[in-house]
Amino acid sequence: MNPVAAAPFVFLSTLSVLQFVLVAGHESQGTNGGSKAGVVNMNLIQQACQHAPHKDLCINTLKNDPNSKGADLTGLAYIAIRLAGAYASEVDAHLRSLLINNATTLSPVVQQGVADCIEHYSDANEQLDDCVAAMSTKNYKDVEVWVNVAISDADYCDNSFSGEKSVVLQKNEAFRQLCNNVLAVVKALPPHGKE
Repeated sequence: MNPVAAAPFVFLSTLSVLQFVLVAGHESQGTNGGSKAGVVNMNLIQQACQHAPHKDLCINTLKNDPNSKGADLTGLAYIAIRLAGAYASEVDAHLRSLLINNATTLSPVVQQGVADCIEHYSDANEQLDDCVAAMSTKNYKDVEVWVNVAISDADYCDNSFSGEKSVVLQKNEAFRQLCNNVLAVVKALPPHGKE
């Protein structure tokens, strides 16, 4: 398997295992507001999303994720990171498919823009992977830095089309919103950087 193609799978597999371990560990400890296993704590999700620019999106994405049942704030932060990472992988796969399936019909400028976006989304996935490592050491400032770099990658992707309309403009905006959810949940962690 191509190592570049395997990167999103490795990221998501690692994140899923780490999230399961952390959520399960926090459920048994009852730290920072977790609820009983199998129950979504809407008050906690609303607290986690209180600083999100798109609060309804934040609440709905966390509420609808099955892993949010029983999760505390830290677990919700991992879920938000996983959701952003999964979406980045989805955008990356879409871009690769677009490039392969339309190689003869895309203008050279758009082809180059798509190729650049693939690099930017690969980088964004690496940044989100770094967020997991920073979360595991409760280094929330670094999480914020890495998420902001991932948001910049979406911005660079939009700018990669040299005046042509971005073929992933809406996907980039959705990715930025998911990243903003991560920032909101991390900001809600008590007392921001220390538990």
